[in-house]
Amino acid sequence: MIRMFVHTTRCAGGAASGAALVAASLANSAVAQTTALDCVPPPVPTADLPRDVIEEYRDELGLEFSTYFTEAQRYLQCLQMAEETARQDIEAALEAYARLQALHSDEKHIQK
Repeated sequence: MIRMFVHTTRCAGGAASGAALVAASLANSAVAQTTALDCVPPPVPTADLPRDVIEEYRDELGLEFSTYFTEAQRYLQCLQMAEETARQDIEAALEAYARLQALHSDEKHIQK
């Protein structure tokens, strides 16, 4: 997923500043990132079965639970990667906002 943020300014050198912001945003977002939408929880197995079914299919049920725990671990790892992506996105947005504020501050000084 590539995200692009375009910002133009009215201060001197605004076109160059806007182009630099777009280039920086593209460079940061071109890397494949994991989001929470990429993480699919595995179906939870059930042991709420009649006793005779549990006894007859004990091995299969054990394998089903074992598979679930393996997939649940992958799911949790995916969520951790998604959290890291979200933190990076927020940090990038904060940095972009700080640059925007600095440009806006410079614009006020030029207009005076």
